[in-house]
Amino acid sequence: MRLFWKVKLVLLVAPCLAALFLMPVSVGADGLVSIDTDKKYEGMNASFAKGYMPSIKKDTMNLVVPFVAQTALMGDALYVGVSFEREENSPFVYQNYRKRVKKSDKGVYLYRCKIKLRKGRVNGQYPLYLTVGAQVENEVVSQQFTVYVEISDGKPTAFFQESPEKEAGVAEDDGLGVQGAGQAEEADGKNAKATHQPRVLLVQGNAKGMLLQAGSSASWKITAKNCSSSQDIENIKVTLLYEGAELLFEKQAWYFERAAAGGSMDLSQEVTALTKAAAGQAAVQFLFEYEDKDGNAYNTTETAHLSICQVQQAQLANLSFPEGIYEADTDMLSFQVQNTGLAVLYNVRVRMEGTGLFPEKELFLGNLDPGMSADGEIQVFAGTLDMDADGNFAEDGYEKYGETTGKVYFSYEDGEGSVTQQEFLFHTEIKKPEMVELKVEKQKEETNQWWITILFFLFLLLVLIIVWLYLRMKYYQRRGRVYEGTKAL
Repeated sequence: MRLFWKVKLVLLVAPCLAALFLMPVSVGADGLVSIDTDKKYEGMNASFAKGYMPSIKKDTMNLVVPFVAQTALMGDALYVGVSFEREENSPFVYQNYRKRVKKSDKGVYLYRCKIKLRKGRVNGQYPLYLTVGAQVENEVVSQQFTVYVEISDGKPTAFFQESPEKEAGVAEDDGLGVQGAGQAEEADGKNAKATHQPRVLLVQGNAKGMLLQAGSSASWKITAKNCSSSQDIENIKVTLLYEGAELLFEKQAWYFERAAAGGSMDLSQEVTALTKAAAGQAAVQFLFEYEDKDGNAYNTTETAHLSICQVQQAQLANLSFPEGIYEADTDMLSFQVQNTGLAVLYNVRVRMEGTGLFPEKELFLGNLDPGMSADGEIQVFAGTLDMDADGNFAEDGYEKYGETTGKVYFSYEDGEGSVTQQEFLFHTEIKKPEMVELKVEKQKEETNQWWITILFFLFLLLVLIIVWLYLRMKYYQRRGRVYEGTKAL
């Protein structure tokens, strides 16, 4: 019996374990997906770096957020959802805004969403929390982003008197107790009175985004407001919180003894962006610590944005073309494009034109990262000086050959599509082709010299025979003399 239960337990647990190990695992993925802050897309009044704000029409806010992925996503799609802070003065209607976003032809995941707004909404800045999910291989990854939006078509903060509960038909505490079904409730023999937290918001100046050029300083005009229409706040400390190293602030803390109901606090100061500050949007937080008239302590955080931009710096170096070129010849115009700044150069192009000179094409080099360079060449055909840009001959009386000037146009774009163009000159001379007469010498017919070789060997044989006969004769002469001498003895 025990064995039976053990087997049954294994059969029940095994599929669960298998499903647990085989199912996708949801993990964090910081940096896998990011918001494209540099470019402006359809439906946007500006890029995020330039302070993009969603448009509002007829109680509907049109939100457009471009996402880019650092790696391939399964199905070339991701899921984006929006959530809000459920505060009494929240302007948003709570619905399900989750959508599946496909990758566009431009390589961006463009999330578009229409968010319903309450009719009694109050002006101010509010955060939207975007949750982005996608599947990479066997993992489900997710990231969160915070986007701040500005409500400016609603009621001024000072006139805010209704809560979402009252808007939905629930009676609100009016200071004499909460009325419900015609009956009044009492607490400890006295009418209950609700205490509401006075709210502080950044409401004026360029809190939603100021463009600051790297290597420069600017005056940052920003104001905080006590949004309560009836409560003063006291003993106020404001602390600036910023984690980056690209910005330098003149002040990082303020103290205000009191801010009356509806009163303002000036937080303006001088801000400096370092020369090598990276281009993009910097989030700056303000921590407010304060008390109401009864000594109740509160704290809240508001966020403002500063957009840092880098000035593009580039040059066309090592421009080279021959000092002279013959008509109908082709030669190369060579150069090097150098990105000497800290910003990306987009859509880099080089083209040339000149009287009597006809380039093969315009050279497109694409995007060039900071500190990088790219070599380029353009093939140039030489015509004559009496030709127009289309290669047609002009009327008689024009010189065909001589010195001419070529112009090289070097252009590139920034993140917003604005074009910068530089112009360079070079000089050359179109020469008349030289006629060279080629003289070809006739080759002498080769004769067969075999008989000379035979005569040489016959002569050599004859010499050897003569030498042999001479040596033979000398030999017999010596032998004869020796014989005669012996006979005489």
